Amino acid sequence: MAELQPTLEDLRLSAQPAWLWDALRGRLVWANAAGVLAFDAKTLFDLIDRPFDPREVGVARIMDLASRLQRGEPETALLHFPSVGVSVPVACQCWLHALADGSTGVLVVQVPSKPKLSQAPDSVASTMVDALPLAVFVLDAEGNFQHGNAVAQRFATEGDFTSLADLLQSKERASVLMRRLVASSLVTSTEHARQRDFKCSLSRAGNGTMLLSVEDITERRALEQEILHKQIAAIDAKISATPAPPPTAAQAFETLGKSIEDAVRAKAPKEASVAPPPEVKPSPAPVVTAAEPVKPVVKEPEKPVEAAVAVAKLRKVPFVPDAIRMSLERTGQALLIGRDDDGLFATSQAAKLLGFDDMTSLFAQDGLWPSLFQASSGATVSLVTGSGETEAFACTRATIPWLNGQAHQFILHGFPKPDDKPRGREPAPAPVSDTPKPVPDLKPEIVVEIPSIVPVIQTVETPKLAEPVVVLEPVVAEAAVLPANVETATPAEITDPATAIAYEELKAILDVASDGIITLDDMGNILSFSAGAEAIFGLTQAEVIGRKFGDLLKPESRKLLRDYLAGFTGPGLASVFNDGREVQAATREGNSVPLFLSVSRLQSPQSRASLCAVVRDITTWKRTEQELREAKEKAEQASRQKSDFLARISHELRTPLNAIMGFSEVMRSERFGELRNEKYRSYANDIHDSGKTLLSLINDLLDLSKVEAGKLELNFTAESIADATDYAMRQLQEEARNARVLMRTAIPPKLPRVVADHRALRQILANLLSNAVKYTNAGGQVVVSAHMEQDGALMVRVKDTGIGMTEAQLVDALHPFTRVETVDRTRQGTGLGLPLTKALTEANRARFRISSAPNQGTTAEIIFPGTRVLAE
Repeated sequence: MAELQPTLEDLRLSAQPAWLWDALRGRLVWANAAGVLAFDAKTLFDLIDRPFDPREVGVARIMDLASRLQRGEPETALLHFPSVGVSVPVACQCWLHALADGSTGVLVVQVPSKPKLSQAPDSVASTMVDALPLAVFVLDAEGNFQHGNAVAQRFATEGDFTSLADLLQSKERASVLMRRLVASSLVTSTEHARQRDFKCSLSRAGNGTMLLSVEDITERRALEQEILHKQIAAIDAKISATPAPPPTAAQAFETLGKSIEDAVRAKAPKEASVAPPPEVKPSPAPVVTAAEPVKPVVKEPEKPVEAAVAVAKLRKVPFVPDAIRMSLERTGQALLIGRDDDGLFATSQAAKLLGFDDMTSLFAQDGLWPSLFQASSGATVSLVTGSGETEAFACTRATIPWLNGQAHQFILHGFPKPDDKPRGREPAPAPVSDTPKPVPDLKPEIVVEIPSIVPVIQTVETPKLAEPVVVLEPVVAEAAVLPANVETATPAEITDPATAIAYEELKAILDVASDGIITLDDMGNILSFSAGAEAIFGLTQAEVIGRKFGDLLKPESRKLLRDYLAGFTGPGLASVFNDGREVQAATREGNSVPLFLSVSRLQSPQSRASLCAVVRDITTWKRTEQELREAKEKAEQASRQKSDFLARISHELRTPLNAIMGFSEVMRSERFGELRNEKYRSYANDIHDSGKTLLSLINDLLDLSKVEAGKLELNFTAESIADATDYAMRQLQEEARNARVLMRTAIPPKLPRVVADHRALRQILANLLSNAVKYTNAGGQVVVSAHMEQDGALMVRVKDTGIGMTEAQLVDALHPFTRVETVDRTRQGTGLGLPLTKALTEANRARFRISSAPNQGTTAEIIFPGTRVLAE
């Protein structure tokens, strides 16, 4: 994904240098503060006026980038500008940027370099070692402890250890460990167990010394043992809960074979009950687990058995969660799952069919899995059985999801023997031996259901004719896999008790959900209708089965549904990016109910349903949305009414106020005659001062409302901080003299000018000085200072020695129309001074910061960034 192009406003305060080049003229037109410093310039104007040679490497590269860059697509380039002091090339991100006059420009931003860690001083290194939770010792060449951190000191004291030999309780072991370390420079770990278990790691540190770290692993070992015991106990509990197995697996195979033979005889015609001729092949060995085929006549069976045991020990049976294993076992099929010529899972029925006594023997058979992977679906595959013979099996192959990726599923079916009769077979005579016989082969249409998950058969039900092969598709390895016929079967068709229970449980879960769950076929016909859907539409399942789902919606929503369902028939993005639709449902009563509809395609190939629709009643959400919309419109209307009221009332108030102030000024100056009574002269002064205060309040209200609405018109010019401060101090000089508060300034004579609005800057300083004088006791002072920051910013500070404010009062003071109540002050503010000052400061692209403490005064700071500071 391409990186988003930053704006110039984003880059103004960035610490990474940024420049904007005029690609046609090879000149700079803009740079942030970091970019100005990177080119060793004092101001942006110096950098803009500086000429560049078009033949310079960096300039030529920028001009080349401008001719082939695409808008919005950045490119990283190494730019070199030796003429401006950039001695080494720097990596930069370059974007195409249109200039104000429409010409082509290139925005260049230096890529931040990766920080590098430096070597920590000895004091820092020792602090880091002391902070480790491990015991770290420094050993001399003899293995004696010399130094150690705090944990090591406690460890040595509690265990009375003074050397590595004491810790290992053996001088020989300590000598061998140290000798190996010195010879090979390898870190060797060992474990020491006396009363507690420790893990020791030794490494060479130089100067003939070594470092030894000791970690206490007693609790970890105990936890591991506890977990192991719990797992063993759980396995034992499962084993004890299952029916008691027969003495040997061979006897289980013999019992299964006899039961199958009896069942086959019962189904076979009478003429097929004649015993077939005796089998010529010899009986198999009692236990065969080797990977090598067993010859018909084995004179020395001990060696193959020993080899098979050795191979079985090398290969372990892969772990499969119980939920997955039990679900696959319940299918009763000879099912094997593998990946990359290696086995992942096999059912007990598969082990029986292939003639293996247990899973370990099956997975130890090296040639079994490669032979399976060479077979195609529906073909015949020859496999080496547990008896060592090669037999043919019908194989059905499919790809299924499995843990860590896809896997291949194989379902095997046996063929009748050449000497078998069409309808059954009698057990072949065998030499006198106690060896149990392998599982007899059956016809492809005979499938025996195994009720348990282990190769133990106590009762065998009457065999059923084989059903079509079902490909199992577990969603994830940890989730239980239901039999495939649960999705398509109805309760009347389900005969297996476990399947019926699973079906009823699944149906109960769907009916509990408040959302409506509906399954559809490819044509949009309804196949199932959950209880939630019945409650939403007011219709029963019997009334809607077989109907079009669109019939349940309003006419204006049916076309939306058709377009939605059409997206699932093709390879378009609609089937991938499924964000749902809002539709209107038509209930039985004729009402309209807003619904959120989400349709997904079912992945099971055996399911009659192709699509699953989930509907949710969003009536409450729509009502809440409407209430929020109405509340927003009312708030916006109230804000507009307030602005209109302030605009109208300002005109209505200013006209009489100007007349009042004008007439009171005439009366104060006694222009048309002398006021012989002193009280009249005092009243005229009060009238003039009150009108002036009221006019100032109205102006503040208007300015604050304009700033909040973003309609304040500012005229940015080069302003002097010293001149604005002198103006504000002259305005408040009389007030400060009456309050006996001293006002001082500390502004350097050659302070640079800032880009700000003339009236706003003076009003900001006047408001800050007015608050400072108002809340400073007699004998206090107010100081206005300014200085340049290291990053090129200019800070103006107004500090007083007044009564100050708490943190809570400071928060209230920054909210409009909130006045801070003080006990010892009779004169309170209007609640507009600080909020208006903050708003005007931010409107001038500056930052406002204020701090205060009770009885320690208040400090207000205005910070103009380097981009707003001009050089003289």
